[in-house]
Amino acid sequence: MMEMLAIQGLPFLACMVMLAILCYIGIHVLKREVIFIDIALAQIAAVGAIVAHVIFHIHEHSVYTHMLSFGATLIAAAFFAIVRRGVRQIPLEAVIGVSYAVSAASALFLVGVSPGGHVHIQEMLAGSILWATRSDVIWSAAIFAAVGLCFYVFRRPFRTISDNYDEAVKSGYKTVWWDFFFYALVGTVITTAVRIGGVVVVFTFLIIPATLSAVFASGWTARLLVAWGAGAVSAAVGLLFAEKFDFSVGPAIAVFLGEALLVVGLLRLARVRRVATAAASLLIAVALGVWFASGSTADAPRQTGGFGEAPDVSSITHSHSHDTEPTDEHQHDTGADEVEIDRSTIASLTDIGRLETLYDAATDAEERSLIACRALEVDGRSGARMAIDFLKDDPPLLFRLTVVDKLKAIGGREFAYEIDQPFASASNQIAVAAIREAFGLQ
Repeated sequence: MMEMLAIQGLPFLACMVMLAILCYIGIHVLKREVIFIDIALAQIAAVGAIVAHVIFHIHEHSVYTHMLSFGATLIAAAFFAIVRRGVRQIPLEAVIGVSYAVSAASALFLVGVSPGGHVHIQEMLAGSILWATRSDVIWSAAIFAAVGLCFYVFRRPFRTISDNYDEAVKSGYKTVWWDFFFYALVGTVITTAVRIGGVVVVFTFLIIPATLSAVFASGWTARLLVAWGAGAVSAAVGLLFAEKFDFSVGPAIAVFLGEALLVVGLLRLARVRRVATAAASLLIAVALGVWFASGSTADAPRQTGGFGEAPDVSSITHSHSHDTEPTDEHQHDTGADEVEIDRSTIASLTDIGRLETLYDAATDAEERSLIACRALEVDGRSGARMAIDFLKDDPPLLFRLTVVDKLKAIGGREFAYEIDQPFASASNQIAVAAIREAFGLQ
């Protein structure tokens, strides 16, 4: 149980921090009928970040990258506010959809010419809830609290416009400015949340709990409580499911939120009363949670991409596996770039020279991480040199974690390497210096 809390505690806290503000915004979004506003703003913010990375060569975690993302979001907020007030012939939802399509096409074009573009797309969609750090949660909570305070202070104009836009115009509200302020706040939340949860999770947190709340309540307070409860239960069950079956965390949470909405919808179609519907849905969620929590993660086959444990290299197969290793003469004749890599036999290799040859011939991060981990087991010093070389390329987070964990296990100490930070960062350079010292690479 303590191990489960250690693994899932921070991701669940990150989910709760996002739910706290996204559920409230979701109720506004449903009332305003701008369902896809979060995807559009998230995509536009992503374009700003990609422009910073591709054109200006600014690292993705730089403050300048965040400034460009937020600036793009503010421009979009102003555009949507003006269009809603000045263009009545076209529904705002259509304008938002077109904006999303254009920004998504722009992002795909930019990442297509950027090295490692597929990694950016994967992280943007699926997020990195599992890799959320305490600083991520604290920083996000501070931003969401500031936005929440703004929503509370200006709740009357925001709610009036959300409940009845035309009536707000007749009452003298400056709707363009209030809409700009609203979309700017939403953009601030979305830009921050997507960095942790990804587009898919943020969209489901924004829309599905608010939709569920509309089934059970009509008042703002009641709907907010229902949305928070539904989101929290679905997030907990999704995390347990991902842990038990070694599934991606973000999609698992999104799937269970969708299934919760489906169950509630079917029960309501069957004319089951609201209280009975809520009780049945909660009972199903609790039963699933108990079942997932009671099962050992060892019962499910472990694969890379799950909860960050170092993969068992002996269990990973390759479509081109063979039983014998190429001889040194064969390696000389074919060249390192033609060496065939058999992942299923990496765990049994004991020749560090052979491992170094395979590492040079490897073409993807997964193969290199497996070889580096095995090299650390065979020869700590050579393996550490290989591991540092691997980390220099800033590979995907999972493979960074695998290699860093192996360094800690072989070195017998904590190196404080931050996998969510680039290799060149000051903190990681200190960690690399400690690794070099521990393995005698000075």
